[in-house]
Amino acid sequence: MEIERAGLEGFSLRCAARAIGCDVATLSYHFGSKEGLERAVADSLQAEVHAPQRSLPWQERFVAIARTYRKIAKRHPNAFALLLRFWTTGPSDLQVAEEWHKILFDAGLPEEEIPALGFATYAAILGVCSGEIGGLLSKPSAAELANIEQQDDLPLTKKLLPIFARLRDEDVFEAAITNILLGIEALAAQKK
Repeated sequence: MEIERAGLEGFSLRCAARAIGCDVATLSYHFGSKEGLERAVADSLQAEVHAPQRSLPWQERFVAIARTYRKIAKRHPNAFALLLRFWTTGPSDLQVAEEWHKILFDAGLPEEEIPALGFATYAAILGVCSGEIGGLLSKPSAAELANIEQQDDLPLTKKLLPIFARLRDEDVFEAAITNILLGIEALAAQKK
């Protein structure tokens, strides 16, 4: 994928056309603009998300989709940002949204709560994935550790540094999923 080679900053209709061996006019005809092509790329990423069996508990379906987004982020770190750019990208995106909404409905949330919580939970999962591929979850560097050690007003952070040093990306991702699920369950129980 050309976006993975050039990054989003270097991506254009021209470079995409060159990469696939066609002219810019052909891409413009099919996608209308760079944004149209970006939407198509994002929707192709969404097509990698397959709805789990509806007979599974809603929690398992949520976790399965969340883990799929993590895999997509690792496979397509530059293109992944496109999933955060558009309200919707096309048919595949809408199918994933339908499944996401169904999961929240099956969790026991009232319909009026589903749109806001749907956006919030989707953004949280994509945010954790983006943080992982973007470097936010990487181990602190020697310079960062030295900076923390020089601060007098960070006693708890200093105490936690050994834990940060051994923290794995998987730990953060699983903590995010667990806390989102607990939040959904608590909200559903409160609404009953």
